[in-house]
Amino acid sequence: MKILAFGEVMMRMMPSDYKTLTQVNELEFLFTGTGVNILSGLYQMGEDVSLLTRLPDNAVGKAASANIRKLGINDHYIVYGDNHIGIYFLEKGIGNRASQVTYLNRKDSSFGHSQLSDYDLSCLDGQDALHICGISLAMNNNVREVAFKLANEAKRRGIKIIFDCNFRPSLWDENERKNVKSIYEDMLQLADIVFAGYKDATLLLEMNVDHNLPLKQQLELLLKQMCHDYHIEAILGTIRQDETLSGYMMSKDVFTMGQEYSLTVYDRVGGGDGFAAGAIYGYLHNMPSAKLVDYATVSGVLAHTTYGDSPIVSREQIIDFMENGRSDIKR
Repeated sequence: MKILAFGEVMMRMMPSDYKTLTQVNELEFLFTGTGVNILSGLYQMGEDVSLLTRLPDNAVGKAASANIRKLGINDHYIVYGDNHIGIYFLEKGIGNRASQVTYLNRKDSSFGHSQLSDYDLSCLDGQDALHICGISLAMNNNVREVAFKLANEAKRRGIKIIFDCNFRPSLWDENERKNVKSIYEDMLQLADIVFAGYKDATLLLEMNVDHNLPLKQQLELLLKQMCHDYHIEAILGTIRQDETLSGYMMSKDVFTMGQEYSLTVYDRVGGGDGFAAGAIYGYLHNMPSAKLVDYATVSGVLAHTTYGDSPIVSREQIIDFMENGRSDIKR
């Protein structure tokens, strides 16, 4: 399968050894983003993946592109301009102390300043699927215009459209917040495969449900309504409880809830993207629902065990874990 993702590339800066920013004079860095992470996971599963984005036209942009290539992602459609990349600082928590993320320069980045004229829509030629993240809808009008133009053109060509709600209230300008629901609804009407959950349905889309019902039944009803209202083929997501993770899928009025897997967390960021990569792979390759959900969940579980945001877990490792469980060492 050939899969294209449109989205932001960010630089992640991080103190080592669970330290805070005030305790260090040196930082580790890597390049990341929802599209980067999902494509990285899909490449490990054998897919042909490409990223459409805009990077700064300087050494930092070239370093980002080089790191993207290391993950197996084609950079043919990356364009360059301006001087800034979005940055986030991650202070990893441990025990009862939560991790802390601080963003810088996100809306003033090269990607944030990009517009439709920067991109060549021939990037869609021959693609089987297009991934768009909800963060692209929040950046500004120009980036949002690109996302919708790509989605409409993909729809016209019969390319599967994958949309991750990824709603981040802090990214939306105050004067735009009143339009968030309608903007999301417009994208959902175009999407075939959606990643969404309970909060997206109730808080973002303002859907109602009987709160006296068990939570999983509420979720089932909400997702079923979303599929009908927006003509979505499948909605997928995860439920995290304490130290376990389970996945779910609503498709063709059938709600599939996967088994719970215990979590060992080495690096928390990117776990959801690991699930998404597994889910996209399973769906595009017509896996049976139960196997698809568990495959995606294990992909997310194993993504928690690797350094960095971008999953580097192979299809063989996922299947081996599903069939044999945890193993201390492979020889």
